[in-house]
Amino acid sequence: MKPIVTWVVLADARNASVVVNSGPGKGLAVLEDKAWSAEPATGFSSEAGMGHSSAGPGVSAVDQGDPQEHADQVFAKQIARHLETALAKKDFDRLVIASGPHMLGLMRKALTPSLKSAVVGEIPKDLSDVPLDRLQTHLDDIIAT
Repeated sequence: MKPIVTWVVLADARNASVVVNSGPGKGLAVLEDKAWSAEPATGFSSEAGMGHSSAGPGVSAVDQGDPQEHADQVFAKQIARHLETALAKKDFDRLVIASGPHMLGLMRKALTPSLKSAVVGEIPKDLSDVPLDRLQTHLDDIIAT
């Protein structure tokens, strides 16, 4: 019988990696080839632009948006695409996402329905810098490591 493979995505706004649990008593292992980095935010000037009204002589400020927020959204979608490809290849059965609240929210929006159905737990905390041996304590309630 094939063991149930659980991937744990550890993400912040700049980097994401995956650790795997291959069944009870197997512990966690880092998947070296499953690490991604975000592209740097390219942006706009810090000053709002000026727009001219087509209906008269008035002008108004134009919000340029937040380049970092846009870069974060793009990165969350990039991670979701990688995960969707791995799920389609049956590389994992279950998924846990551990990320700070902001990035976790962006990840939720980026997940496809099939990925959402694979999610068995979410941890709204950035655990990307936690050593592997201490990471298990954060996951005990979700998976039997």
